[in-house]
Amino acid sequence: MYRALFRVLEPYLFRGSGEFDPSTRGVYSSAYSLLAPSPSSTAGAIATTFGYIDTSSAEWDYAYSIVLKGAKLRGPYLRRGSTYYVENRVNGIFLRLDDVSGYSNMKRKQLYGEMVEEREEREFIKRGFTPKKLTFTGIGLKARTEEMRKIADEERGLIYTVNFIDYLSGKDVKDVDIETTIEFDVISEKMETGKYVVRLGGEGRTSLLEILKVDSYICRIPERTNILYVLSPILYETGIEFIKKLKEELWEAGDIKIYGKIEILGAGYSEVRKKRKPIYQALVPGSVISLERSVEGRRIYEEGIGIGKELGFGSVIPVER
Repeated sequence: MYRALFRVLEPYLFRGSGEFDPSTRGVYSSAYSLLAPSPSSTAGAIATTFGYIDTSSAEWDYAYSIVLKGAKLRGPYLRRGSTYYVENRVNGIFLRLDDVSGYSNMKRKQLYGEMVEEREEREFIKRGFTPKKLTFTGIGLKARTEEMRKIADEERGLIYTVNFIDYLSGKDVKDVDIETTIEFDVISEKMETGKYVVRLGGEGRTSLLEILKVDSYICRIPERTNILYVLSPILYETGIEFIKKLKEELWEAGDIKIYGKIEILGAGYSEVRKKRKPIYQALVPGSVISLERSVEGRRIYEEGIGIGKELGFGSVIPVER
């Protein structure tokens, strides 16, 4: 197995849904950053280290699999120093990886009507990490050209605002010196290792990507599990009942209950096809899935759930009760 590490070098913009373009947003455009990068963004950055393959005729999710030669990504994890965190979009924080089991079991109890002290959840949130948001306002954004590129023109462009996410921020000035990485488990029989400078985080920003061989996964995986912590958005088509589709995919698990949020999520923009990728309904990171019957922990971690699971969407952490 392998691991992909993106070293954080500066504040990043991990785009939320919606256009950042005067042609669709009017004279004042803005963009905000999600807490963690979309799996399609990080998979795309990793794909640039491979040779060029024409994927213009392939569906967007299958195209990544072709370029990545069948490798599957599981993540993302945020590491600050020696501490790992996972995104919890439900509460708007990064939850400590060590707290995932306790947090998930607490949410399972709530799903079945058991009493849980509010203090317990506050402690999980308190131990988490909330990066600062940096707001930048500039002048110079113009509408897209026919080639779908945005143009900056300081004299005739329009006002725009960008909200970056700053992983290097903290309660202490010294936190800026803490080594911070965004990491993924990479499931592949053979992969080239090495270090690469890649684009990540929008607005021309970069990261140092390192791919290395490892002996274990980032999280501990139990042999069997009936609780799943959602690590990255689980995607299904719009217009269908989400829980019904989830039950069809996890048919061996029996009845399923969900704590969390389902949002509408765009999968990103296709530079090859010059158009936006489809819109999906997504169970967001930090949600918890409770299963009536246990499933194999390693299999559910490696396979993932839903659409785009090969490139990192639908990653879940199997949790012990």
